[in-house]
Amino acid sequence: MTTVLSQVAGAIVTSLSAGTPVSSHILRARMRPGSADWSDMVVVRLQETELVPFGVYGGPYNADTKLTVECYARGTAGQSPDVAVDSLLAAVYARLAADHSLGGLVSDLVATGISYDFDADDYATACATLNYTAVHRVSNSSLE
Repeated sequence: MTTVLSQVAGAIVTSLSAGTPVSSHILRARMRPGSADWSDMVVVRLQETELVPFGVYGGPYNADTKLTVECYARGTAGQSPDVAVDSLLAAVYARLAADHSLGGLVSDLVATGISYDFDADDYATACATLNYTAVHRVSNSSLE
């Protein structure tokens, strides 16, 4: 059994990988930094799900699943890291905005914010994190 929560994260990875992928490295829940050979990387992470009873005894729950999509890019001698990550951020945002239902899996995929972080490593890495809420329903007995 796969929960709808895992399916939502997988659908985002599939969307970002479809056609011409937004990056050569699109991963789920990666905890370690990317290789020094990678100029960019995208990481999809589940954060939390809020469950609210639908109002019918024994019925489904309305669910708001929060996810982050982290866009990493390294600056170069001629380009600062914030500029390097900008095109990847735009590509990820546009790809996910093209199908707010993730192929019918969710009612809506809502962008709720963007944050930035910069690493002072030898590679001048920037991370732009897109925050999303997937609005959907789950069974009250199985999270399907």
